[in-house]
Amino acid sequence: MKQSLTKLVDVILQKLAEQPDGASAETGLRSWLKRQGYAAPDIEAALKMVDPAYLRSTGGDFGPGKIRQLSDYESYRLSPEARAALARLEMYQLIDPYEREMLLERLDQFEGIVGLHDLDFLLHWLVCPTRDIEHQQTIFSVLDGPGGTVH
Repeated sequence: MKQSLTKLVDVILQKLAEQPDGASAETGLRSWLKRQGYAAPDIEAALKMVDPAYLRSTGGDFGPGKIRQLSDYESYRLSPEARAALARLEMYQLIDPYEREMLLERLDQFEGIVGLHDLDFLLHWLVCPTRDIEHQQTIFSVLDGPGGTVH
């Protein structure tokens, strides 16, 4: 997946978070993105990646059961970078809830604070073998964050 597509999804999610009432209609969001200079095929591809229920919501809420909060113990064990990366992976629907729970269970077996490197290792081991190369590249782009390296 193109790096620009990942950035476009970030722009969409940021717009929805900033103005949940005004930007929740897909047609309004499409026209706003076109005015910002994004190409129509990229807009369509990015909107397909965003959860449709999130586009229709009015408060930026993902709905019941979509993204669960980390427990205090899990939050303490994960570094801030790893927590943010895990949230982005789930928000972009690159991992499903079962895979997230599997990752958290395996991360519990590490000693000390679990960092981004440990999360990256487990994604390579647990999630990526079942995905195609494009999906793997997207996962790595999300892990790297804004302006990351290409794997």
